[in-house]
Amino acid sequence: MGLSSLAVASSEAMAEQVNVFAAASLQEALSDVIVGFEMASGHEVVASFAGSSALARQVQYGAPADVVMLANVNWMNYLSGKGLLLNEGEKSLFGNGLSLVVPVSSEVTLEQADVAELSQILNSGRVAMALVEAVPAGIYGKEALTSLGLWDAVQPNVVETDNVRAALALVALREASAGIVYTTDAMVDDRVRIVAQFPAASHSEIVYPAAIVVGRDRPEVIEFMTYLGSQMAQHAFAQRGFTVLEEAQ
Repeated sequence: MGLSSLAVASSEAMAEQVNVFAAASLQEALSDVIVGFEMASGHEVVASFAGSSALARQVQYGAPADVVMLANVNWMNYLSGKGLLLNEGEKSLFGNGLSLVVPVSSEVTLEQADVAELSQILNSGRVAMALVEAVPAGIYGKEALTSLGLWDAVQPNVVETDNVRAALALVALREASAGIVYTTDAMVDDRVRIVAQFPAASHSEIVYPAAIVVGRDRPEVIEFMTYLGSQMAQHAFAQRGFTVLEEAQ
C-alpha cells in the first residue's frame, strides 16, 4: 500500500456519523447547514425530520439520536425532565413567525388586516393546522386564534395534520382553503402565499432549542453543536427566513 492510500484510509477512519432529530419546519435551513458542516468537518450527518412531539417520543423510547432540535421549549423540557438531554449544552439559536397562508391562486385578500376580516377568511372553508394539542405549530396556532378571540368559531373548520409540512401541503394542493404555518414554511412552496402574519404577542415565542442526548456527547457531536452557533449556520438560517436570536450572536 502506497503513502497516498494510507492517507486516504486514515482520513476515512476519522469520519464519524452524527444523527440529528429535527422539527419538520427546519428541513431546508438545517439541510443547508449540514452540507456546510460535512464539508468543513468530514463527518456525515443523518437528519430525521418530523413533528416535534413524534421526535420527542422516539427519543424517549431509545431512538439513536445524537442531537435533538425541536420547535417547542415544552417538548425539550419534557425530555429534560426524563433525564435524556445534556441541559448544560442546550441552545436556542433561531426563531420563527406564524402566518396564515392560502393557495397562490386564491382570490382571498386581507384589506384591513383586522380580526373581523381574518375571521371571515378562516370561516370560509377548511383550515389546515398541525395537531393543536401536540405539535408546536398547531399549539402556537391555537394560542394565536384564542388570543384573537377566534378559536371557538374556527375550530369546527380545522383539519389537523401530523406536522406543519402536512398542513402546508393541504393548502398547496387546495384541499384546504387556508392554513396556519410557520412563516418560513410559506417560503418553501410557491403554491401558497401569505395573507397575514399573526402578531408575535398572540402566541408563545417560537424558538428552536437544540441539545445533545445524554450519553451521545462524542467529539463529532459536540463539533456539530458548535457549528450550529457559527456565522455560517446563522447565515443559512437567516437566508431561509428564520430570525437569529441574541444567544447565537
